[in-house]
Amino acid sequence: MRLSLYYNPSCQDCVRQAKRTARLDWLRAIELRTDRSPLGDVPVGKIVVVDERSRRVFTGVYATRMVCLMTPLHFLYGLFLFLPPIRDRVGGSQPGCNGDAREI
Repeated sequence: MRLSLYYNPSCQDCVRQAKRTARLDWLRAIELRTDRSPLGDVPVGKIVVVDERSRRVFTGVYATRMVCLMTPLHFLYGLFLFLPPIRDRVGGSQPGCNGDAREI
């Protein structure tokens, strides 16, 4: 599986998190991108993840879960995000799109 992670390059925190993700991506499964995502421009503080094989688009906590599942040190956290109580707490009032609502 290969993911494209879109983030806003003008957000310093987003850039810092993207660099951290790149360092932890030992499997080289995540491509960092700052160009326009399939959903349009990425807002500051948000990410958009695209599964390049299935072309499914993820946002919010679902995007975070996909990235965690692809980085060995965050894999367990990604598994915990499948549990509704944890996912709801992390996702808050804007959980995002789990890839079912929109395909490109």
